[in-house]
Amino acid sequence: MPVFAVQRTDDSAPPGLQPIDPNDADDLRPPHGTSTIDVAGFEFDAAKIESRAALLFPFLTPGLSLERFELAPHVDARDAFHDPFAPRSDAQAKRSRKPPLVMTDAALQALVDASWSRRNRWTPFQRVLQLADRHDADAGRLPALLHEYQAQDGLQPYVDAANRDPRMWTELGLAADHVEFIGFISRYAAEHPSTKATTELLFLLDKIAQASLDALVTLLDTVPEEHLEWTRSSNPDAYAFVVDLRRHYTAALLKKGLSTGGRLTEFYDNVRLGVLTGIVRTTPHGYRANDARFLIGQIYFRQGDVGAALRTWRGMTIDATDAYADSIARILNAIATETTGDRGDVNMADTMRRLTLQFNAILRAEHGRWIMFSLDRLHQFGYRFDTF
Repeated sequence: MPVFAVQRTDDSAPPGLQPIDPNDADDLRPPHGTSTIDVAGFEFDAAKIESRAALLFPFLTPGLSLERFELAPHVDARDAFHDPFAPRSDAQAKRSRKPPLVMTDAALQALVDASWSRRNRWTPFQRVLQLADRHDADAGRLPALLHEYQAQDGLQPYVDAANRDPRMWTELGLAADHVEFIGFISRYAAEHPSTKATTELLFLLDKIAQASLDALVTLLDTVPEEHLEWTRSSNPDAYAFVVDLRRHYTAALLKKGLSTGGRLTEFYDNVRLGVLTGIVRTTPHGYRANDARFLIGQIYFRQGDVGAALRTWRGMTIDATDAYADSIARILNAIATETTGDRGDVNMADTMRRLTLQFNAILRAEHGRWIMFSLDRLHQFGYRFDTF
């Protein structure tokens, strides 16, 4: 099965990322010994993590390059003169030759299920990737397939069981795949700008950014001598590697001024805002723009900027096809109720206080739906939040 390999577009920049500073990995010592970890029945091969140690958290270092995702304003063909006799670009000709993906609902769901994994995402994603490369980016079922993949197989909750070791190695293993996904999404977006399939892949990129932060926090919060005794007993070389890896990324955060948890979260929030606002600008004919605005407002609200959230959410409309349609409708209803009509007690501070309470309840309910969906999805494959 062919696998998309990350190839550099120049001497120092992997696809979708900023150029690499060769000094960033100078302090990472190459691992020694076997990479197999066996912790009370949990077996894991850390070779992939070790081989990508310097790119485990690519959103942080070297950093995302939004221009490589063609996140520029979309120009509708109706708003510009187009010469029908002008030669089409190679990219346009290549896109027009691709057939639409034809797939029943049952077949689509079967493929999404076959692509699900608790530990390794990139390898089972290959069948979806191949269909994306072979079919039309707007017509047919490809956008729906990519949507269901990122909705059902994207973020998963990971919590500690009796010890930290399995969760940490699992999340680091997922992080080792992120540079591959970023490379594919940036390549696809450049070849198929302003298409529904690209929009869905950019939503996947947003979820990958969230997973990257989760994995990095797990690494930083892990105190090896307290939490990784089973790894130290099973594989001292792997234990030493994690100690070195944690020291390396702690130093990288300090260098970037992100040594506190709040600053690190804000950094990843800004990455997500760049991706999501890019979706709003470039998605064709407003496709899922409401969902992007919902997530943008959610970030602002979590940051405590209720005003920015309110301004963002005012731009949403009700569309039953949106992924967050129910929450969007509730938010718009709250805004309309509190900010329009004749009210004898009009007071901006009181209005914002009431809206804040309602927004918080709506977002908590949305998170609760995701938790329950995740629980059911894990049970479908024989897992729990604390099994890996």
